[in-house]
Amino acid sequence: MAHGKPLLTLVVPTRDEAENVRKLARRLDENLSGIDYRLLFVDDSSDETPGIILEMSRHDPRIRLIRREEHEREGGLSTAVTTGMEAAEESVYTCVMDADLQHPPEKVREMLEVARTSGADVVVASRYAPGGDYAGLSGPVRRGVSWGSRFLARMIFKEARKTTDPMTGFFLLRNEAISGIQFRPKGFKILLEILVCAPDLKVVELPFRFQARNAGVSKATVRQGFDYLAHIASLFWYVPSAGRFWKFALVGASGVLVNMVTLIVLAEILHADKVIAWMFGVGVSILSNFLLNNAFTWRDVRHSSRIHFLLRGALAYPVAIIGIGANFAVYYPLIKYVSDAFPYYVIFNFFGIAAATAVNFILSSRLIFRPPSPRTLDPEAPPEQATAEIKRELRAERAGLIVFPERRPLGEHTPEPQEEDLETIELAIRRRHPILALTGPTRPQPRTNTRWANTLAVPVVEGGEVLGALYASRRSTEPFTEDDLQWLTSYAIGAPALLRSHPRATPQESHLRTRRKVPGETPPQQ
Repeated sequence: MAHGKPLLTLVVPTRDEAENVRKLARRLDENLSGIDYRLLFVDDSSDETPGIILEMSRHDPRIRLIRREEHEREGGLSTAVTTGMEAAEESVYTCVMDADLQHPPEKVREMLEVARTSGADVVVASRYAPGGDYAGLSGPVRRGVSWGSRFLARMIFKEARKTTDPMTGFFLLRNEAISGIQFRPKGFKILLEILVCAPDLKVVELPFRFQARNAGVSKATVRQGFDYLAHIASLFWYVPSAGRFWKFALVGASGVLVNMVTLIVLAEILHADKVIAWMFGVGVSILSNFLLNNAFTWRDVRHSSRIHFLLRGALAYPVAIIGIGANFAVYYPLIKYVSDAFPYYVIFNFFGIAAATAVNFILSSRLIFRPPSPRTLDPEAPPEQATAEIKRELRAERAGLIVFPERRPLGEHTPEPQEEDLETIELAIRRRHPILALTGPTRPQPRTNTRWANTLAVPVVEGGEVLGALYASRRSTEPFTEDDLQWLTSYAIGAPALLRSHPRATPQESHLRTRRKVPGETPPQQ
């Protein structure tokens, strides 16, 4: 136990599992003796399952129930899991497993020991690792669907390749490693969401034998299959780093279309020389590829200035020329020394395009869209310097470091945060994860620039103790973005040392500072 926290919370989503929950609780109790754990059921049942869980909780205070009403069940299994994970933040580790005993409770202790000894952020119980088995999947159709969904995830997302089984519902997490991340899963594959949204997690896997269901019926449906495909599409579209190579390939395909349209318009409609038209087509397609890659493929990579953006655009041309050279270096020797007959030259052209795409992607990643080194707060610098840097980077009107529980700004000349800023800061502290708050008119008038009240707040937590928060705010027609919040979160890495280097208020001072001013209230006598 760390700082009074239970070591482990087991999150078990249930729907009509009345015949299984007692046996699951008993086997967990037998196999987790000596471990401070909690058993949390998140229930969507229409049978007697919640009543059985409540009865068990009266005899065992470690057992808890979160009962979700009909209107709270949108998202199905995955949102049930995230609901449980949020409630399990009080523990050091969270283990997610099913209630039907297909996930053997005896494996949990081994997963916990591996997490503690290896320092892993995620321990995955894999059906596909050497020594594992998926015999518990009923029938060849379910096995085929499982294999296909696993293959699709690992093909699109490199983060999913950290484990042989990104589709498993049996895994253990270190809560601190995912603190502050807001998951928006759809369907039933929450582990894939975690791996993609937190790509820096250290993952270790253990094999396990997927058992046959103890009782009841499987909840797998055709609709869940469509939900899975929708989840894949959502991750691909909304998570900037997810499936980056395939985003690059899609942009490249659009560049081919732009090239062809430009070539035909110049040559056939404007009657330009075909070589000149080809050159313009290549130039325009390179420009369109750069702009689309900047807005889509690498939209999470910030530009330090407009000059930086223009320099990156200029660099796209020599990189594209190198890619064309790679295409030719593969295509020409093959048609010269193998065969230039149909269909060989078409196949060789495909090889050349593949080589050019790979070279272009690698060079674009490392040269054009290379992420700048994350800027972090200098703990040795005065607080005013950090405040000025935050305001400059985020174009904020107000910014600063707020010390908690005193709620005072750090630095002699740093102004007090406004009331709306303080509300967002306190929400970030209470939830212990970064917050982006936008407030504006619900119905902006036409032909006017709507001005938004924007506030970013990032809590500063060390060893489970809340030290304070960083914030930035402005009123502007341009709202803060998730990228701005990510920058401030990275910048906050050095904040604990800076906050600890300044003396905290005495208990009396803290009490005076944290009192909210009430209109008409007489100040306390000193």
